[in-house]
Amino acid sequence: MIGFIFSALLLGIALSMDSLAVSITCGLQRTMTKKRALVLAMSFAFFQGLFPLIGALIGDLAKDYIEAIDHWIAFGLLAVIGMKMFLEGYRYNMNNCVLYDFTKPSVLITLSIATSIDAFIIGIGFGLEYSLNEQFIIVGIIAICTFIFSLLGSFMGMKAYFFKPKLALIFGGSILFGLGLKILLEHLFV
Repeated sequence: MIGFIFSALLLGIALSMDSLAVSITCGLQRTMTKKRALVLAMSFAFFQGLFPLIGALIGDLAKDYIEAIDHWIAFGLLAVIGMKMFLEGYRYNMNNCVLYDFTKPSVLITLSIATSIDAFIIGIGFGLEYSLNEQFIIVGIIAICTFIFSLLGSFMGMKAYFFKPKLALIFGGSILFGLGLKILLEHLFV
């Protein structure tokens, strides 16, 4: 159980890196306040928790059809998203970042969805891999991690000293790839 919680925590941290990077960028704007940082973090956490849950439900429905290759699918999804995030981090340039008026609900929801697409795809993978109870635990951990990192990112942006978004994306991508590899190796060598 400790290994499961640790893996879920690593997954939650990795998936939170997109939200951290966007939150730092939003925090750099003069319109950011503590209340707005809280709203941003809650929105990111809600969608980051909702999307993998929807993905997991889809994964559950498909489980019987693809059980023999589910570990390859989970590895492929985690590896592709991890490499994508890693490359985004590698190419990240703060000077080319577009600052959005995140105070508009339409922009806030769009940012929340954009940072959660990865979580939907990952959810499909763990829908194939874990029981329903385990899925809810993972989703809860992802939402909590996202809330904490988004709030932290907003405050760091407001103070203008922060963990660089570039490093956050590289770190998150590396963790996702590593988790995918772990799932694959466990199935191949068990």
